Amino acid sequence: MNIELTDIATIFNDQSKENITGVVTGFAVDSRTVKKGDLFIPLIAQRDGHDFISDAISGGAIGHLYSHGTPQKNGIKVSDTMDALHTLASKAISQLDAVSIGITGSVGKTTTKDMIKECLAPTFKVSASEQSFNNEIGVPLTILSSPVETEFLVIEMGARGIGHIRKLCEIATPKIGVVTCIGIAHSEFFGGISQTIQAKGELVECLEAEGLAVLNNDDKNVRDLRSRAKSEILTYGCVGGDVVAENIKLGDDLKPSFTLRSPWGNSELNLNTSGAHNVTNALAAASTAMYVGVPISKVVEALETLEISPLRMEIFETVGGGIVINDSYNANPLSMKAALGALASSGRKELIAVLGVMAELGNEHENSHIEIGELARSEGINVISINVEEYGGHLVETVDEAFQVLTSMTNLGRNSAVLLKGSRVAALESLATKLTNKE
Repeated sequence: MNIELTDIATIFNDQSKENITGVVTGFAVDSRTVKKGDLFIPLIAQRDGHDFISDAISGGAIGHLYSHGTPQKNGIKVSDTMDALHTLASKAISQLDAVSIGITGSVGKTTTKDMIKECLAPTFKVSASEQSFNNEIGVPLTILSSPVETEFLVIEMGARGIGHIRKLCEIATPKIGVVTCIGIAHSEFFGGISQTIQAKGELVECLEAEGLAVLNNDDKNVRDLRSRAKSEILTYGCVGGDVVAENIKLGDDLKPSFTLRSPWGNSELNLNTSGAHNVTNALAAASTAMYVGVPISKVVEALETLEISPLRMEIFETVGGGIVINDSYNANPLSMKAALGALASSGRKELIAVLGVMAELGNEHENSHIEIGELARSEGINVISINVEEYGGHLVETVDEAFQVLTSMTNLGRNSAVLLKGSRVAALESLATKLTNKE
């Protein structure tokens, strides 16, 4: 969104607008990522962004907001910079002639967002959240960076407590809401599964009567959100729903093929991402896209050629012919179970999982990690655990030590498959680099 600095000053009733000039062509909250023409918005968190206004101006920012201190070049006074960011995003989305699609769930948000974007792109002008920009900062920045010609705006919505998604909905005003699945994730903040269900369901509650809730019929917690919807409902799943996958088969590369059945037609589909759990994510994307008018042939083509965000079910082959499943972007019990299921379905005899911590589980930490360790053993999977005793298996302290133990256990030949999975703090992607000789 391009906007005159004077117009921004008017929005916030800054009377010094006669002293500022220029056109804002972008927005930044980090002085290290500022581009020429950006408006710098100094947020106050662990560090006060106001301390970096000079750096932002030097980096090319055309102006800045501020809530305290002395303004520098083209400074605009606001009462609270976070509230100001939200206000600007709300103004921007009201000026976009775009349908906003909100996506939430305990797992699968980013992959589903990527899939929806790819399914819509052949037919419409689409903008979407970068990476996992799904919070009170990332969502407004996504809106503000969307071109004026955007027809569909695909927004990932995360939450760490009740009220968070409702706030994001107030900013983004979604007409379509997609819920992937609901389970234990970030329970340190939510306080239990009932609270998580309440929080994720806010997306459905915020949809107007003329909107659409796209719900995973295979997940009871999601299916039950129907009672909280006043909008139209479209369900998807592998065991029932309006849009279903039948005859699911996994190839040697763990990529699923299936028959897609829907009110808009049927088709065979070979999904270009690994893991049976990604079938439901693909169904969510197909449901959304076909509902808004994308032909099923275009949907199938998009899902058969898509590239999803990195560190999610990436499959590499080692020099010896073994496979490495790099699903190291993040982890919670739901995604961990899905990843272990993918490893177990690889058809290899020698199965090893290198597991890092599942962070932010609060009181569920011990039981959840024990459960995952038991699940792995029941599937015949050897576990190498990085600093998580509850998993059992081989306990190590570092990624380098995990590499040493792993390579002593296997030659990574054709009979072997290795899963790398943990929360971001575990940094397991560095092990993937070692295993695939990419260093």
